[in-house]
Amino acid sequence: MTNTAEELVADRQVPEQIVALGFRDYRWFWGASMVSNTGSMMYMAALNWVVADLHGVTAATLIAAGGLLPMLLSSPIGGALADRYERRRVFLWAVWLQTFSAGALTFAYVMGWTSLATFATLALVGGFTNSVGAPVQQAIIGDLVPPSAVRNASVLNSTQYTVCRALGPTLAGLLLGSFGASTVFWVNTASFLVLIVALRRMAHRPAPLPPANAEGHFAAFVTGCRYTVKHPALRLTLAGGSLLAFVTAPLQLNGQVVARDAFDAGPTAFGLLVGAFGYGALAAALGVIAFDRGWSHRGILTVGFPLLAAGLLGLSVAPSVGLGIVANALVGAAFMLSMSTVASAIHTSCDDEYRGRVMSVWMILWGLSAPLGIMLSGFAALIGIRWVLAIDAAFVVVCFAVMRRGKGLAMLDEPRNHTPAT
Repeated sequence: MTNTAEELVADRQVPEQIVALGFRDYRWFWGASMVSNTGSMMYMAALNWVVADLHGVTAATLIAAGGLLPMLLSSPIGGALADRYERRRVFLWAVWLQTFSAGALTFAYVMGWTSLATFATLALVGGFTNSVGAPVQQAIIGDLVPPSAVRNASVLNSTQYTVCRALGPTLAGLLLGSFGASTVFWVNTASFLVLIVALRRMAHRPAPLPPANAEGHFAAFVTGCRYTVKHPALRLTLAGGSLLAFVTAPLQLNGQVVARDAFDAGPTAFGLLVGAFGYGALAAALGVIAFDRGWSHRGILTVGFPLLAAGLLGLSVAPSVGLGIVANALVGAAFMLSMSTVASAIHTSCDDEYRGRVMSVWMILWGLSAPLGIMLSGFAALIGIRWVLAIDAAFVVVCFAVMRRGKGLAMLDEPRNHTPAT
């Protein structure tokens, strides 16, 4: 194991609901990640809008989906690196790559290089750099707090990402209307520098596995896959996360389809509509922080998935932008309840020496599910986005019924009793 409770001692007294913030390095990581993720959400909303404006809705859908596909190839690399080398250092290099990628897109846009091929190439590069760092960013949480605070750290991490989902699109919509997309792209590039500073201030820690036990990258990833498949709780949580990615990715990464097709919204209304997802998620996050320790994983998901279906159905029939914002906020709240619980269950069900590779499996499944959901939203031109949302609501209901069969969700609250993968 990378850390023990004795190695990590809180340097600040904080309420029990935010106990992970009592640890210095986690505070640095959490705060800087909020700045960086806000910039990333601004970038994704602005790129989505710009591509749709210049090249059409179909092109924007393809760009949004294509930016996630590199997860299929590069996430295993990030997961293997996270379990072999010091995670802070690996993530630092990944963030530097993300900074250069964001700067390249900003420079291209300022220079007027706005062809569809340019956007597609830079979206793929950005997707590659992000997917290398994503499993490391998830795995590093277990290095910054003792085991007793991992669940709280995971919930707080989901919360800060939720805040970014709320702030990012809203700020992007305001800046797009007032200053243009180049300002949004510059802000995103600068936000990575904040994360780099924070990572450099964090303490060095040993690698999860000693070099003598290290496998080749591909062999290590295969071992991680075997470990994941072997444990039912991990299989269930990853399936739940994939479902959430499939039905909500269009709202988060391709929201202009909903804004234009369902409500004929302009850039400001687009920002508010997409941002409503984040504001609803933020409200739910505050509830999770306050009551998380008193709820089981099963109990939260039993509320979250039906609420998600109700929100999707409401968004599909909303007659106005105002009611659409309310419905999307409900979807965001349900997503936060469900996804934060799924992420927490993965961390508490996973042994630390496999954490990076399990997270890379999650990233791969996300890289498959989210683009499929985004491509489905592209069928809006044929059947209308409202029908797509209604189909998603029905799909959530069916999948939730399957997940509850047998021991189902109760597995997520059982004590971990794992054996190594063979």
